[in-house]
Amino acid sequence: MSYNMSTVDDFAVLLEATEVMKQVLKSLKEEPAHLLGDICREYQRTGQSVPDHHLHFVGYMGEATLKALLSAGLIRQQPGGRLSLYSYEPTPEGLEQYERLKAGGFYKK
Repeated sequence: MSYNMSTVDDFAVLLEATEVMKQVLKSLKEEPAHLLGDICREYQRTGQSVPDHHLHFVGYMGEATLKALLSAGLIRQQPGGRLSLYSYEPTPEGLEQYERLKAGGFYKK
């Protein structure tokens, strides 16, 4: 896959300026350390490997991308229909960023 990395970098700078992405980057560093600590503590306590149902997968990563796009003003959340709680649409700024990324070759496979 070949695309213009500077367009992706420009897009990333826009998102990284949001509080949401700052928390995501922090979570990327901290959540693995928390989970490792949980595993090590239980292993030391029991002397046995830790089953997955003992692990607590908490953190921010699940909806982070969506929240970052909303926070950056690149998409807009709308009430959902019969089968969804919400729907999402791009803002004019979101469409502009999409076009820049596309022109930079990001979406080519």
